[in-house]
Amino acid sequence: MSLKLKNTEKYLKTYSQDLYDSMIVEIARKDRTRNYQSRPITSSISASGDLQRSLKLHKSRKTGIISFNIIGNEYAESVDEGTTTSNPPVSKLIDWLISKGATLRDYNGDVVSLSDIKKVSSIAYLIKKSLNRRGIQKTNFITDLINDKIGKLDQIDEPISQDVYDDLENILIKTGYKKTGKERFIITKE
Repeated sequence: MSLKLKNTEKYLKTYSQDLYDSMIVEIARKDRTRNYQSRPITSSISASGDLQRSLKLHKSRKTGIISFNIIGNEYAESVDEGTTTSNPPVSKLIDWLISKGATLRDYNGDVVSLSDIKKVSSIAYLIKKSLNRRGIQKTNFITDLINDKIGKLDQIDEPISQDVYDDLENILIKTGYKKTGKERFIITKE
């Protein structure tokens, strides 16, 4: 039996779009504080914008089953949940440092120009070693968002009920009832 679920589908599409939009906002949020061994840092978790640009809301339908998924760069999960170790390429760390516009200092405390690639590379290498030893601190940007939005799914019974109500005649006929009048159905024996 195929039940017409247009209200449920619309509800899930709206829910998924809201979750997607909120995730974009969460990535860019500048008031997220992470506590590192050296000091706390308050900034967005976005540096280059690659993570935000990678996110896509994907709808698929297979054999009557519809699904909505938010897909994006694999490292989003690592940023959300944290890792015990990480081994990013130095070139990506250099790009990250430059795009972040970070104020870098060498061992003597002198400011390092972001155009001095040799010194920036050395700092990126040290960051890589630290990430390899300590991993990535979790941000919970996805986990917190899901926990915040999950309650909205409790209201899905309303569109489902409406879909059943809208398709009730078809449901009764498909389950063995026969329509005998304008509003009457009887069960038939075969």
